[in-house]
This record gives sequence, structure tokens and C-alpha cells, in this order.
Amino acid sequence: IVFGDWSSDVCSSDLQRLSLSFYDRKQTGWVMDRITNDAPNLQDFVTWQLPDLLSNSIKLVLVPVILLTKNWMLAVLSLLPAPIVILGAWLFMRRIRPAFVRWWGRRSAVYSLLGDVIPGVKVVKAFVQERREAERFESRSKPLMQAGIYVSRLFNMFFPAIDSSTALGELVVLGVGGYMVVMNQNEMTLGTLWAFTGMLWMFYMPLHQLSFLSHRLQRAFTAAQRIFEVLDTEPDIMDKPDAQVFEIKGAVTFDNVTFGYDPSVPVLRGVSFDVKAGEMIGLVGPSGAGKSTTMSLLTRFYDVQEGSILVDGVDTRDIGHDCLRSQIAIVPQEPLLFHATVADNIAYGRPGASREEIIRAAKAANAHDFVMRLPEGYDTMVGERGSRVSGGERQRISIARAVLMDPKILILDEATSSVDSETEELIREAIERLIKNRTTFAIAHRLSTLRSANRLIVLEEGKLAEIGSHSELLAKEEGTFKRLVEIQSNLSSIVAVGG
Repeated sequence: IVFGDWSSDVCSSDLQRLSLSFYDRKQTGWVMDRITNDAPNLQDFVTWQLPDLLSNSIKLVLVPVILLTKNWMLAVLSLLPAPIVILGAWLFMRRIRPAFVRWWGRRSAVYSLLGDVIPGVKVVKAFVQERREAERFESRSKPLMQAGIYVSRLFNMFFPAIDSSTALGELVVLGVGGYMVVMNQNEMTLGTLWAFTGMLWMFYMPLHQLSFLSHRLQRAFTAAQRIFEVLDTEPDIMDKPDAQVFEIKGAVTFDNVTFGYDPSVPVLRGVSFDVKAGEMIGLVGPSGAGKSTTMSLLTRFYDVQEGSILVDGVDTRDIGHDCLRSQIAIVPQEPLLFHATVADNIAYGRPGASREEIIRAAKAANAHDFVMRLPEGYDTMVGERGSRVSGGERQRISIARAVLMDPKILILDEATSSVDSETEELIREAIERLIKNRTTFAIAHRLSTLRSANRLIVLEEGKLAEIGSHSELLAKEEGTFKRLVEIQSNLSSIVAVGG
């Protein structure tokens, strides 16, 4: 049991150390299958089956020696089934391993489907796609069932054959030994024959168990192969041995940064700009221009392919990523809350925070009033992904989480884009308190919300198109920012007329 807990912890810790690029490539169900099935299978083999394998192997060596000393003729007869069992186990292992690989591959496909559908159950129901998803599940579960049936058939063919072989060997020994007792040959007595058959089962039972262990061995090998696929993956983001740890002030420099999730398809191309500590910078541009990618590079979720990003004059690749990220807070467009209490979610970045500090952060985020209206206040469970609170309430809890961290650099990613006007005003007030005395990057599609920014950085097709204050960019006749503002104003007018 101790080993099982340890193995799960190791698997989980290794998953946590991997970079975001790993999770970009893998589905949630694929990862969960490794933790919930492969790790316990390997643990079961090492904890229970491996000791049996060692003890049975010793018996298979010692017992034949003892049998040969008692009666060499009966010993030879008793060992006749051994080659049949060994050959059968070898053939069985050759067929069972690909069967297990196929079975577990199809199981991963089922897990992946469930990992997509269950979190998105509201969308499924909203678009009346329950029957379609049930059919998709059936289309994946049927091949899984067929693979399982094939594995069961292999077992049902192998083990009866092994049992028949060992039973036949025992009958031969009893028949020949009984004849020797009756005819008084080789000084064979009934007591000697009884002792011999008892020792014989000390040989047959380990032989049978080892043949049974062959499928567990294959299952363990397959599970180990799948687990080491995770364990052998090296994180893309790793600290240097001499990584710096210091208190960040907030100055940021992008120096000719080029990056692409696929290196052959750059998302950012030669982006350069400087931000002073304490400035508020607005990031604007069409969808896909690279705004969120820019912030992912700043937090070093990914490393640049060309150029460099400096924080207080130090390359982010030379800063310990724990040091860097612990001083940067992100308020995302779709805040993620964990299935825990309101207090636990607010204190996620500072688990040791006192209740007074949590309440103070909630008040700064305009969250305290609605939290106190919840059934158990700060001890109310928010549900999976915060399903028991509204979108605006989730956003204010997310802001409170950032307030409690007291970051040097703040990233606001469309923090007010999906809430009503009243809630937006509460969030704006909370953000105004939050951005004081810290470097702030605000991504927004509502361009009017960035009037208070010191400067705006306009990205287009991965390149820096413009940089300047709100008024400076509006004054440009053919500017990208002015064009975006006009498009947005025209859409607002159309919506107003239609309303």
C-alpha cells in the first residue's frame, strides 16, 4: 500500500513538472488513464506479484533437486509437463501483449471522450446532442468490449490447457508410483509415494502460478511502457543551475521576440517593446494577432525561439520560473475555480494566508458582499469549475486571488468581457485598486476600456503594428488601432439600431 501511494505521488508530481506544451499535445483522458489505471497495475505487480515470482522461481529450482534424490525415475516423469507449460506460457505471452496494448489503447480513447464530454455537458444539452454523444460513446466502447473479449478468450484457452498438462503429469506419477509400491520395486513404499506426491505439488503449484503470472507480467510491462512515456518526457521549461531569484520591480522588455507553437509557423515575428515598472499597457489587435501568446511568453509558459524577454534587465530564461511566476498574477477571461471552498480558491496562490487576509482581498475585489450571502460564506463549496457561482462572481474570486498574491506584474486577459454592465462596473472598481503600483498588461477587445492605459501595443499578424497612447493612436489617419475602433463603433451602432 505504501508503494502504491508512492507510485501515484511520483506519477502525479512528474505530470506537474511537465510544461504546457505537453498538455497541448495530450488529451485529459489520456493523462488520466495513466494515473488511474497504468500506475495501479504496475504497483500491483511490484507489490504483490514480484515477490511471488521470486519465491516460486526458487521453488522451481530446489524442488526438482529434492525429487531427484528421492526417486530419479518418478522425478523425470513428474517434470514432463514442465516443457509444455513453459512453451505454452511463451506462446501465450507473445499473443497477450499486443492484445493488452490494443485493449488499453481503446480504453484511453473512451477516457478521452469522457474527458471532453463530461466537462462540456451544458453545451451537449444546450445543443440537444445527448443522443449523438451516446452514439459516440457506444462507437468507442464497443471496440473496447471486443478487445476485452479477445483477451478473455486467450485466458480461457491457455489456463485449462496448463491445468490439463499438470493433471496428466500427476496421473502418470501416481500410476507408475503405485505400480512400484505394489510390485515393491526400487524400495518404493506408500509413505515414500505420499511424500513424493506432496513434493510434486510444491513443484506444480509454482509452475502453475508462474504461468498465471505471465499475463500479469505482460500487463505490467505494457503499463510500465505507457507510464515511462510520461516519466521520460523532459519539460521544455527548465531552470538553469544558476537561475536567479530576486524581488521583481516590474520593468519588461521584449527584444526582437519570435515564437510559434509550431516552430515552422511563427505566431509572433520580431516583436520589440519596453515597459517601465508601474506602467499599464493595453494589448490590442485582431483575434489571432498574438496577444495571449505574448503574455504566455512573459510568464515563461513557453520559451522564445528567437530574441529574448527581460524582466528588470534579466532574461526570463535566467530567472527561476517559480520566482518569476510567483510575482506575476493572471486574471483570465474564463476564470477556473477548483472544487473547493471560496476561501481555498482565493488563497490558492498563498495557501498559508489567514482568514483576515482572504477577507481583505475579497473586499478589494468587490467579492465580500456576495460571498457573505452564500450559504456557508467563505466555507461554501463552489462546485467543479465554480459551477455554483455566476460568471461575474467567479471573476471577482479570481481577482481576489490575484489581490492576495500582491504581484509585481499583473495580466488582465479580457477580465470584463463576459459579464453584465453592473457586474462589469464592480470588476472595474476592483481592477482599478489592483493595478496601483504594479506593472499591468491588459488584453481587451472593448477598446474603450483601455483609455486609462499609459500606452497601447497594437499587434497584427504577429507583428508590432503600433505603439502609443490612446489619443496618439486615434490621431493616426491610417492607423490599425483607429481602424479597429471604427469597426467596433460601427458594430455597436448596428446592435443599437437592431435593439
